Amino acid sequence: MEFKSKNPVLNKINQRVESGSQPYVTGKTATFTGIAVKTGILLSIILGISLVIWTNLETLDPYLGALLIPAMIVGFISVIASGFSRRAVPFFTILYAISEGVVLGTISAIVDTMLPGIVANAVLITFVIFSFLLIAYSTGIFKVGFRFRKIVYTAMFSIVIFYLFNFILRLFGIDILGQASMGVLLVLTIAMVILASFNLLIDFDNCKLSVQSGVPSKHEWFLSLGLLVSLVWLYIEVLRLLIILSHYLRD
Repeated sequence: MEFKSKNPVLNKINQRVESGSQPYVTGKTATFTGIAVKTGILLSIILGISLVIWTNLETLDPYLGALLIPAMIVGFISVIASGFSRRAVPFFTILYAISEGVVLGTISAIVDTMLPGIVANAVLITFVIFSFLLIAYSTGIFKVGFRFRKIVYTAMFSIVIFYLFNFILRLFGIDILGQASMGVLLVLTIAMVILASFNLLIDFDNCKLSVQSGVPSKHEWFLSLGLLVSLVWLYIEVLRLLIILSHYLRD
């Protein structure tokens, strides 16, 4: 039975691998080293732009509000567009990294002005989780199988339905999350961090399957973008968790 990742980029890879429509056994194929190098380049772009915003927050402050939402939209479109244009994948991948650099840099700078030090902790925790998951998956401590994928996807589907239901209720002036206690928000955010982490494990497995299947090396951009999307998601959830914890402990 075929399962799909939450990540649309890696779904595209799986479809091409399983269809057998491309000669994966010939030419230069994707490698873990290639994926790692490209992922490092993308992360460097995000971190570089974030640092520029961080160190020039007062100067850029009048423009950040106008850039934030467009950057979010551009990032979303870049991920979708990368699945339809193989030749333009590097362009859309780098464009995504640039837009996320603006988004994460802006959000992080604003949060850090209100809660100094929390962003550094979020970054550290995110990379600790990422490193732990990568080592655990590589050594076989965590295995991604049929049941694991089924549980993760079922949980993801349930959360999407919940957020959709809450969005519809907000149109009628009812906000479940807005009225929830700090304890409920804390539990929900912890669940999201766990799901983001589990999704990374599935993404690692998808990368492994793609490399073993011999996909062309140009698909390394797809795989790197997929990992980056999940890593950004994990960081946002970790940052949200630390913000809630700071308010929870303060109260």
